[in-house]
Amino acid sequence: MSSMGIRHEIESDYHAALAALAWQLDLGADEAIGEAPINAYDLPEKALWQQRASAAVAPAPSAEKPQPTAPQAAQSTKSADQGAVLQSAIAAATRLAAQCETLAQLDAAAASFDACAMGKLARGAVGSLGHEGAAVMVICDPPSMDTEKAGRALTSDEFRLFEQVFAAIGLSIAQDDGAGPLLLSPALPWPLRGSGQDQAAALAMMRPFAARRMALVAPKVVVLMGHFALNMMLGAQSIARARGVWQTIDGIRALPMLPPRSLMQTPSAKREAWADALALKAALKLPA
Repeated sequence: MSSMGIRHEIESDYHAALAALAWQLDLGADEAIGEAPINAYDLPEKALWQQRASAAVAPAPSAEKPQPTAPQAAQSTKSADQGAVLQSAIAAATRLAAQCETLAQLDAAAASFDACAMGKLARGAVGSLGHEGAAVMVICDPPSMDTEKAGRALTSDEFRLFEQVFAAIGLSIAQDDGAGPLLLSPALPWPLRGSGQDQAAALAMMRPFAARRMALVAPKVVVLMGHFALNMMLGAQSIARARGVWQTIDGIRALPMLPPRSLMQTPSAKREAWADALALKAALKLPA
C-alpha cells in the first residue's frame, strides 16, 4: 500500500488515528511539525517566537492594567469551575479508594466511579491480574477499545510478550509456576476517550485508586509500563525518555518501561526492554 493510502486509512479511521498517535507518543514525539520542509534561508533574521518574546518584555505604554473582555472573563470562570469539579472528583475518589480493603473491592469501586465520564461510555471494565502480595506491581496503559470488552488490559500478543519479558527474570502472574509474584493493573479500567483535557482529567481521577492499590499490595517496585501510566503517576513525561530511569512514588521505587505495543511496533526497542528488565532483576536481588 502506498504512503498516501496508509495516510487515508488512518485519517478515515478514528481508532487507527488514535493508535498512530499513541505510537508516536511512545516513541518520544512531544511536538508537532509541518509535513513540508522549511528553507531556513527564507526565514526572517528574527524568528517569530523571538519577536513575540521581545514584545512580551517591552514596557507597557500605560501602567493601567487592561480589563478582560466578556468572553475572556467567561472563559476564565469556566476554567475555574472545571478545576473545582475535578478537585471535587479527585477528593471523592480518594475517599472511596481509602474504604477498600482488598483488590477486588478496589477494582469494583474504580469501575463504578461515575464521576469519570470515561466509565459512562465503557462496554466493560478491566481489573487487576496476578498476586495480591506481588513483589512487582505493573501499571500499564488503559485498555484499548478492542480489549475492554474481553476484560483484558492487553491483547493476546501483547500479553504473551509481557509474560516473556518478565519470565526471563523470574517473575510471573501465573499462580503455579514457582516464579516470583507479579501483578498487572491498568491505569484506568476503561479506554481513554475524548480530548486531551478529558483524558488528563480521567487520569487524575483514577490516580487515587492506583495509589491505594500500591498501599494494599505494598510492592518492592512499581513498573510504569506506558505513556499514560507514567503520566498518571509521575506527571507529564515522555516514556521514551523516562524509561530505565528510576523514580519514586509514595516512597516506593518506580521504573518506567516501554509497553509491549511499542516493542511489537519497533522490534529494536527490545534491547531497551531487556536492559530495563535486568535493572529490575538487580534491584529485586533475584537469583540468576
